[in-house]
Amino acid sequence: MNQCCEVVSLSAIYASIEVNSLRSSLSYTRNRDIKTRFDALAPQLQSDLDTRARRRVFAEARGPNTVKEAYELQRALRSFRESRGETVVGFKVGYTSRSVRKNLIKAMGLEESVHGYLWDSESFKNHATVDHRRLAIEGELGVKLLAVDSADVSEWEVEFEPIIETHILGMDGPPEDDQGRRGLELIGTNCFHTGVVHCSETIRCLVGEIPLTEPMSVEIDGVRIEEVTLTELEIGGRFGPVATISWLLQKLAAEGYGDEKLLRPGTSLICSTPGGLHPVARGGQVKVEFAGLQVACSASS
Repeated sequence: MNQCCEVVSLSAIYASIEVNSLRSSLSYTRNRDIKTRFDALAPQLQSDLDTRARRRVFAEARGPNTVKEAYELQRALRSFRESRGETVVGFKVGYTSRSVRKNLIKAMGLEESVHGYLWDSESFKNHATVDHRRLAIEGELGVKLLAVDSADVSEWEVEFEPIIETHILGMDGPPEDDQGRRGLELIGTNCFHTGVVHCSETIRCLVGEIPLTEPMSVEIDGVRIEEVTLTELEIGGRFGPVATISWLLQKLAAEGYGDEKLLRPGTSLICSTPGGLHPVARGGQVKVEFAGLQVACSASS
């Protein structure tokens, strides 16, 4: 009787091992196939992003089907851009406002913030002229990491500045993507990010010392269209840049690709603000102010 039970028990163990091995094999094969597919799509998608054209990968429903896959496509874009000589210089955090996510959950299908890469080729000086095609902007808080020795992000040393983040305006996916798939296009296109216009000056402090109640204003063509404060950003009981940078650090570590190691001295971050995305017409003038600093740019004519 005991021998019989022992045989049955061993058989069950072997069967479980075989099932788990099969699952691992299928998962590996699926992940490899997804990477191969997205690596093939990346050159075409990046070409459409570069020229501000209709993004065929999404318009023709050939893109990702899950948030995980959307980040895989974003990483495929990174690999392609690195192959042509571009360098990642940092990260952006976006879609952080809880109220915005709540209002757009049906269309976007996202329940948390998103992140993307910053590139050396998309860094512009104060008063730069930027591409007017499908142009939209956000007033944002940018930081440059100086010291990251502490386990507490609030104690990291940084230089902060108001920046103008430029974006490609509009979605290209089909109407049915309004049913919870728009967020996949956001992530898969590197968050529609096309550049950062930097301020001429920065302020040095700890992350936890960045003023949360100081208003950040956005002006387009001489009209102030927005004024927000960083107190409106909250993740897990933390506020402002401490919240968004902590989220980014944890998210990158959880993804398992080693990107959290890029959060080192010299790295640039866009920490997010609760402000909106604003279209800018050809020849438009943009100005963002925060903590006594000012940054400006012009849309090309």
